Amino acid sequence: MLNMHVDLFSSLPIAMLAASMSRALLLSLAALATVEAFVHPSLRAVAPRRLPGLRSATEGVEKATPRGRELAEKLKNVNVYLVGLMGSGKSSVGDAISRQLGSYTFVDTDGTIEQATGQSVSAIFESEGEAGFRAVEEQVLGQVAAYVRLVIATGGGIVTTKANWASLRQGIVVWLDVPTDSLAARLGSDAERAKRPLLGPADELEAKLDGMLEDRSELYGQCDVRVSLSGDEPPDAVADRVIDDVIAFILANPPKTQEDA
Repeated sequence: MLNMHVDLFSSLPIAMLAASMSRALLLSLAALATVEAFVHPSLRAVAPRRLPGLRSATEGVEKATPRGRELAEKLKNVNVYLVGLMGSGKSSVGDAISRQLGSYTFVDTDGTIEQATGQSVSAIFESEGEAGFRAVEEQVLGQVAAYVRLVIATGGGIVTTKANWASLRQGIVVWLDVPTDSLAARLGSDAERAKRPLLGPADELEAKLDGMLEDRSELYGQCDVRVSLSGDEPPDAVADRVIDDVIAFILANPPKTQEDA
């Protein structure tokens, strides 16, 4: 299994990775070498195409909740993608969902990009611009989508790249819809804004988020499931909502299939 994805990220733009190619390769190989540590033993024989455990929240099937097990069974190996504006809680909620499902691993696309390149998202934006970052994001998502049994937290702008929808449509896409005033409150600190280069000054934060939502709302509206939130819910409560809503979606729609390769 470990040699199935040795070329992970090897096709990323050379110009962008020139300074950190050796580091990126070492990180990818290290992830491959340690994948066994991130995957519960009961899963190793049944999922031959799993992403190396760059960020795994799986605590084992015995930790899954009854409702989570029900969703995992109904998903039939299909991935769950979380989308939404930055700060909407995709990473913390994705972590919580994967733990409830038990047999699913959590992956964060921004974290995967940072590990592969050895650069922060903000540094990539600074050196390559948004277009450069989106090109890398597209390739990473395409690589991730080749695997099964994943809960994937995506970057807020991933829906703006048309080619990404081919990957997203291989799974079930969930929009975490949080009011922009709640997002502005979450993202108002200098530290939070420093991690998110598209946000700009604090006094323009809510207006910036409003503009992003206006630009992307039609794209977010193409998701399979929309979970409308107040912004005050803890991650576990949001995970419960997502699990219930995805089960309802599957019951109302024939499940997609994704063969284990």
